[in-house]
Amino acid sequence: MTFLIPSHTQDLISSWWNSVKDAVAGLVVRCSPAGGGPAPRLSRIEAGAIATALDIFEALVRRMLVVLSAGRGPRPMSTGRVRLLFRIDELPAEPVIRVPRAEDPDYCLKPPPERALPSGRAPDGLVSAAPLLRRLAALAHVFDNAELYLDAMQARLGAPLKPLASPQPPAFSYPALTPGQATAMQHLHDVALEAQHVDSS
Repeated sequence: MTFLIPSHTQDLISSWWNSVKDAVAGLVVRCSPAGGGPAPRLSRIEAGAIATALDIFEALVRRMLVVLSAGRGPRPMSTGRVRLLFRIDELPAEPVIRVPRAEDPDYCLKPPPERALPSGRAPDGLVSAAPLLRRLAALAHVFDNAELYLDAMQARLGAPLKPLASPQPPAFSYPALTPGQATAMQHLHDVALEAQHVDSS
């Protein structure tokens, strides 16, 4: 069964797909090293703002892929074997079971271990753009290989565990969003949840 995409949702996806694609391309240029050197270092404020934007973009792209894939109806799977760079699934395939700390009755009496500063955090208040570049490259891969991701999402929608979590992603309620943007993103989330539960067999 093919999911009928509401016209308002179609308009949102058409606008957001191109807007996010352009924004990602611009951020790739901003965060890429000059002359092929190491990733540039950004102020924590700028890096934080870009990370916030990426949180929103990643959640938007997943939901757009779900809606578009469900709207295509049953299709044969592509024979391509290109590796996906962007994780289309917000839910792990298996539950994550954390290994408990080894029993140590004196643990609380021991001083904390010395740790080196993370490589992305420098004393001068700058952070490496490398983690942001990896996320940007993954998103850019979606726009360069849209059919590949639509095929992969279509297959994922047929699995028992669906790709999207029911709660709205935290990124859709960030203070940086206008009330209109937040409302539109809530709409896309609701439509994507409905779409991922349509039987497309």
